[in-house]
Amino acid sequence: MPTEVAVSTQDVELVELDVCQLNSVASLLFQTYQNDALMQRIFQADKADYEKRLRAAIREELIAQWDNEQPIIAAMHDDVLLGVVCLSKVEQQFGPTSRWNWYISMLLTAGWISTRYVLEKERQIKSLLKDQPCYLISFIGVAEQYQQQGIGRLLCQAALQESVERGGVNQLAVFISDQQQHQFFSHCGFSQQHALDVHDVPGALLTLDVD
Repeated sequence: MPTEVAVSTQDVELVELDVCQLNSVASLLFQTYQNDALMQRIFQADKADYEKRLRAAIREELIAQWDNEQPIIAAMHDDVLLGVVCLSKVEQQFGPTSRWNWYISMLLTAGWISTRYVLEKERQIKSLLKDQPCYLISFIGVAEQYQQQGIGRLLCQAALQESVERGGVNQLAVFISDQQQHQFFSHCGFSQQHALDVHDVPGALLTLDVD
């Protein structure tokens, strides 16, 4: 377990991700999500090469977000990556026809079953948003040694500010699948709109109004 490193939120810089940081971000997000119940279900943790499939999916999602100029905001301190939040505008995220390169790459790396599960999850979320213009928090994570210091809250605030500045949306949404996630996003101002079970994993869709 990494030794905790104290960082004041006043010393944290929030910046748009540089392409050279994609590998570092992918590694941080893998550490964040490898024990997530939904990720374990989607990428079949009970079968061989689970970690390989999850790493590939995170990498392909980051590449797709970069290619589509979707916000990826990094929390930095002295050139060290502390955390990251990734946003996807809903109409640009859902469905293979809107992300053909992503779809093909996912089939080749994560496999058909996992790709189908991802698309089904996205379809369920979109059906609940009812075509509301919004950004979805697709990933958010803080490196383990920098957790419990307010960096996650900073990233949520940055996501909200980015949504306001880019315009064209009236909500920020996130899907959560455990109580700890629910508490965190509730403290950041999100409220539950719908209970949502995805591939037998119970969860909820939370939203925050963008003023």
